[in-house]
Amino acid sequence: MEEDNQYNIATIVADLRNIIKIRNETEESKNTDVMQILDSLIKKSSIQEVIDLLPNETVLMLLRDKSKEIIAQTAKAIAEMTKTDKGREQYTNTDIVETLMKLLKEDDINILIQTSRALGNICYENKNGKVMIKEKDGLKYILQILKKATDLKNTESADMLRRVASGLLWNFLVDQESLQQQALEENIVQILCNILEIDGAMAGETITHVLLTLGVLNDANVTFLDKRLIDIVVNILSNSKSLEISEMCLELLYDQADNDEVKLLLTKANIPELLLKLIETHGPQCTSEETRSVLKVACNLIILILTGDDSMNILYDNGKGTVYNNFVKWLNSNDEDFQVTAVLAMGNFARTHNHCKLMVEQDIHKKLLQLIQKNDSKNSDIRFQHALLSALHNLVIPTDNKPIILKDGLIDILYPMLDIPTFPIVFKLLGTLRIVIDRQKEAAISLGKKEDLIKRTVVWCGTDDHPGVQGEANRLLAWLINNSKDKDVALVIIKYGGTQYLIKMILAEHALMQNEAILSLTYLATICPIELEDVLIKNNIGDVICKFLKESASNLELPIICNMFSFIDSIIKSDIIRQHLNNTKGLKTTLKNVLDYEKVDSTLKEKINVIWNTIDADSSLN
Repeated sequence: MEEDNQYNIATIVADLRNIIKIRNETEESKNTDVMQILDSLIKKSSIQEVIDLLPNETVLMLLRDKSKEIIAQTAKAIAEMTKTDKGREQYTNTDIVETLMKLLKEDDINILIQTSRALGNICYENKNGKVMIKEKDGLKYILQILKKATDLKNTESADMLRRVASGLLWNFLVDQESLQQQALEENIVQILCNILEIDGAMAGETITHVLLTLGVLNDANVTFLDKRLIDIVVNILSNSKSLEISEMCLELLYDQADNDEVKLLLTKANIPELLLKLIETHGPQCTSEETRSVLKVACNLIILILTGDDSMNILYDNGKGTVYNNFVKWLNSNDEDFQVTAVLAMGNFARTHNHCKLMVEQDIHKKLLQLIQKNDSKNSDIRFQHALLSALHNLVIPTDNKPIILKDGLIDILYPMLDIPTFPIVFKLLGTLRIVIDRQKEAAISLGKKEDLIKRTVVWCGTDDHPGVQGEANRLLAWLINNSKDKDVALVIIKYGGTQYLIKMILAEHALMQNEAILSLTYLATICPIELEDVLIKNNIGDVICKFLKESASNLELPIICNMFSFIDSIIKSDIIRQHLNNTKGLKTTLKNVLDYEKVDSTLKEKINVIWNTIDADSSLN
């Protein structure tokens, strides 16, 4: 049969069926006849017509032919036709899939290659096809093919078998969670590592299939990243020129790095140093959206690694770490992504008192304050602002750092950010201001006298849209009172209605906040007793105290209970308050019940009895 003979599809199919009939009846038909017809059938221009005209029975006969060449060529034809939706639908057939699965047991490498291609294409976005293969114990046979392909190492065509079989595995595992777990139990990761080690960093399509498969396996929420796989990924990242492959490597590492042990493995494998080197080398050329996306994934991975305590300490290395000092330099970068990453890194390094102290000695806080001054409006990048405030929040926690950072203008620099309405920024801003005034009387007085701040804080105390902001606003008012102990500050807070929120805060879910509220109200009662009277009565302080003692006191530590009774003692000096408490239903009974608490010592019991008698005295007068 000459190559230049022209056949229409119907004629070619008819010829093929005739040749098959002859082959079944005699030995005269040559393999080349069938091979040439099959080759002509899979020309791209004719595939749709072939699918319509070539019956499955004919395909099955060819797949069961005695000639390995014809079997391989038939599988190749199926592989080509199943690249189309119509082809996948046609060959998602129980008999054809079962026959192809049996061919995976063959030793002929060409049959294995073409069969893997055909099954891989049948699986592609085809639930029914996957089910058929699964029912034939597909995972077992696919993994066996991959093992065979790795055992063949550099034998001719073995690399192609690894490429197509890994593609089949990927298509098969997508959207099959139960199989993903089973694959992990079958040691699939080590099989995939074998493939990557044999084919090296330059086998682009095979690497792509393997990385995509590892990405699918990650959906099983199992940590499978180990030192061996990390070393392989490092090799690929160091040598691959493919942007797509680099991104898949980074995403694999990122998805697996939720575990602190993995973060430590990545640190010990010098992944952060490698990424920094790659970023600094290629960063200036990352101008397209695609390349910039990869750069951001690399930056995010380093930050995620830094969230592990051991990793962070290693990379900080007492302020001498290469990664740490590179990020310090990045604070001055003109690249926005570099700067954001550097600030996020500073926030993570500033997670211990010793680190924070050394970082302030190195003037890191000054660099952060300078960046805030340039990004303090509601039009600035919110992610950057949040990162800056988070880092500063950590730096002001150590007592020794507070006066230094305050002296360098923290409050004045942060103040314009009050105009930013975004709740995550408000949350961090209020928290930073609250922390920095701890035991800093002058700063607390200065801040507490800023009426616009107090007015806005009181509004935030009442917001239901962001519980975190609401909590921080309440706590800031309490801390301003507790740290300033200043009457002018107290009067400003009373003036703008902050007291009602401090009263509500007595019933907060957290004991720490309850105690802060009690202490602040005690100070208010001491320095502003007259101004406080009406507010306390208007907000039913008697009912609040009663509820606190009934629902919270039994679960709280003794010092907090003592603070509550000190507060009660401070307000019963007022005749109006005392009468209010006397008239509060159930309060006196509740006071008596506290006496039965096991934790209540004799000193507190005596105090409770005095308070009870003082309140009850009004009943006697009535």
